[in-house]
Amino acid sequence: MLKNRRGIPLIIDTDPGVDDLLALKTAFHKPELDLRLVVAAAGNVSLEKTGANALFITKTFGGDIPVAKGLPGPAAADASSVHGKSGIGGFVLPEHGFSFSEENGVDAMARVLRESERPVTFVTLGPMTDLASLVTRYSGLIPKIGAVYAMIGSRDGTGNMTPFAEFNAWCDPDALRTVVSRGLKLVFAPMHLGREAKLSVDGLLRAGEGCAFGEMLRDVFRGYHDEAAGEGYVAVYDSHAVMALLRPELYDFIPCRARVDADRLPGQTFFEEDPAGGFFTLEIRDGDALKKAMLDCLFPEKRKS
Repeated sequence: MLKNRRGIPLIIDTDPGVDDLLALKTAFHKPELDLRLVVAAAGNVSLEKTGANALFITKTFGGDIPVAKGLPGPAAADASSVHGKSGIGGFVLPEHGFSFSEENGVDAMARVLRESERPVTFVTLGPMTDLASLVTRYSGLIPKIGAVYAMIGSRDGTGNMTPFAEFNAWCDPDALRTVVSRGLKLVFAPMHLGREAKLSVDGLLRAGEGCAFGEMLRDVFRGYHDEAAGEGYVAVYDSHAVMALLRPELYDFIPCRARVDADRLPGQTFFEEDPAGGFFTLEIRDGDALKKAMLDCLFPEKRKS
């Protein structure tokens, strides 16, 4: 059993993805977080590509954190028009000797839960395929899940994949509905947050000057095109799920109920304010302070230099 580890025990399920890349880097080497596992999910691009991206990013910038491949997912999802064919813009992964965990992602999640002496928090940055499989196959471990911080859905039934569905929710609406039905503490970071607190590409590159990750971003952004964010900006959708753990004072956690359509309009969600709803949806409390905190958390090595 793992003992005497500080920080919130954490598993991140992610489909990198440029904004996933930023969220992962934000989570690495933070004393508040004890990141025990990264699982690659299919989503923005294929599982083969998201897996390769998650492995390289985690091992290069996060250190010796296990990385496992999750499930392929049911939908033919593809956001390469935004994130580039590889999922991380214009950056080309170099050859390396990193390797995945032998376990599949869902089994690895279950093992971390069993071994943890404290409840484990999940951050999900893509479709909820892996988490839905976990809570179905290993339902006895649900009490060991402390909370789930999820970048998924929209508060008002609008979308970016279709007029009524956000991308992650659209990819696997059945998985989202399964997770919502299991009595977990869910904290939703809905789609609109990424556009409200978007960062300028130039600002990110200036903030990262002189460090390896900042240099990598120069190549990443050469192949990234998000029309919703606007020319020269990146909508940091996924980072809110991590920042709400690191800097909760910068958000309002609004009690809500959640409705998910997996049938008529697949992936449509409504997060409606309700003190007895059982879930929470995030709203930004101080946008300027949040943007500054995002940059500080993304490049902590700059403060040490």
